[in-house]
Amino acid sequence: MKYGVISDIHANLEALTSVLEDARASGVKRFICLGDIVGYNANPAACVDIIRGLNCAVVKGNHDAYASGDEIPEGVNGRARASLEWTREHLRPAQQEWLKNLPMQRRVGAMEIVHASMYEPENWHYVVNGIEAILHFHFQKTKICFFGHIHQQIFFSTEERRTNRDFDKILLHGDHQFFVNVGSVGQPRSDDKRAEYVIYDTAEQSIEARKVEYDIDEACRKIREAGLPEHNALRLQKPDEEIHKAMQEQISAECELAS
Repeated sequence: MKYGVISDIHANLEALTSVLEDARASGVKRFICLGDIVGYNANPAACVDIIRGLNCAVVKGNHDAYASGDEIPEGVNGRARASLEWTREHLRPAQQEWLKNLPMQRRVGAMEIVHASMYEPENWHYVVNGIEAILHFHFQKTKICFFGHIHQQIFFSTEERRTNRDFDKILLHGDHQFFVNVGSVGQPRSDDKRAEYVIYDTAEQSIEARKVEYDIDEACRKIREAGLPEHNALRLQKPDEEIHKAMQEQISAECELAS
């Protein structure tokens, strides 16, 4: 059986449809979603409907929680807050209720899934190095656990106390446990801006990292047309250094116009 494991779609319809097409063409029969279906991009309702239509195992991400809860926490930054407020206005009540009722973590056959970490999943910890992974492994019960949240394809194992970044394929050998980040469908945060996901092949006992081309220009056009923060569009198009430069140029231009 081949599973397509997806996460951090963030309302990017173009990326989601391209990933699903690639996965099915690669022999994927079932899907798993690790949360953050909404936020940042311009098609939250459509993406929720697609994920619900897959009838797959899903867990809640922090953006799903904030978009469906009573309040957005004070610590959420300005761009994310503006995106979430817009998202709440563009979800139907039934969609918000579905997001609200998603579990924080769950077991799917011989694997576990969570958005951030099995250690205090409700606190949305960022696991980006081996030390943070150790806390998670205290709570992982199965050989494999998939997670999202950090928008980077990396993995940790109990065999090695290091971060394995930008992998191509993992062979699940021995009795070691694996904690695997599948990357982000809708907002990858590396210099490679293609949509990311993984294929878990239970017969081969392997996990393959996939990167998929999609219509970034159309996704950005929708962001701008919706009035969402410009940073959200730039994040799909440019590395972080270039985004910072572009935002500084925009601020300088606005200051000149105001003077």
